[in-house]
Amino acid sequence: MSLTRRILLKLPLAAAAAAQTGRRFFIDSHQHYEDKPDYIDRLVRYYKPRNAMACVNAFRKNMDALKKAAAQHPDVIIPYGRINLDEPKALREIDEFAAAGFKGIKMHSPRHNWDDPQYFPHYARIEHHRLVALFHTGIASHIEEPQFTGMERMRPSYLDTIARAFPKLYIQGAHLGNPWYDEAAEAARWCPRLYFDVTGSSLMKKAKNLSIFREYLWWEGPSLHSSPHAVPAFEKLVFGTDEPPENLDVVIGRHDALLNACEVPETIRRKVYGETLARILGITPRP
Repeated sequence: MSLTRRILLKLPLAAAAAAQTGRRFFIDSHQHYEDKPDYIDRLVRYYKPRNAMACVNAFRKNMDALKKAAAQHPDVIIPYGRINLDEPKALREIDEFAAAGFKGIKMHSPRHNWDDPQYFPHYARIEHHRLVALFHTGIASHIEEPQFTGMERMRPSYLDTIARAFPKLYIQGAHLGNPWYDEAAEAARWCPRLYFDVTGSSLMKKAKNLSIFREYLWWEGPSLHSSPHAVPAFEKLVFGTDEPPENLDVVIGRHDALLNACEVPETIRRKVYGETLARILGITPRP
């Protein structure tokens, strides 16, 4: 068995052991609601013992079910809505999610670029309600039905435009813009309220060379050629899974491998894993 294979096999156990010590508090910023009878039970069963919460996003048809689950499990579930920007009902749905106490809005697969001005009323509404705007960025899966979008529509640089137009809006880009990592990182460096998760295939694709992320996330704080509000680069990451609840330990393991390879200190790791998003959402981190 190769060394890489042995390390990967140990990651879930190592992550579980670290989580159960209570040393860290986790917020999974990118969890998709599954319309299955056992989904909430599975989520709570895996997340609660690991001192973890999850920002679970769902479409309007599942809003009531997710709202009920969040009320029953407020120590685990943070409800997010999901909209299609190109549907006429999208603005109304933002209001409905906000009225229901949801904390963010997930968006995916636009027909036009993320920073097309026709979407600005939606972003203004999200900002008005003080919700987090979660955008898919980069590559996306294909389906059998016709699609009228593509990865070029969801480049991370478009979030820079949105952040400038809506300076009070907290924005999260998914997947660190895969494959446009440098573009995503530089946008985050200049935009105080722009963050990214590294969910998806990136940490598997780069598993043999995780230190490469230090080339994208290179700065240590304010400098001559950066925002005066710049923070150390890895503070612009927030933890997420974008995978079923059962994979939480595996994904924590991947992130630990990334942070180890890039020699990220524990104080910043705590922010990545939960403290940053807790601050944004007004949640008190659990010890």
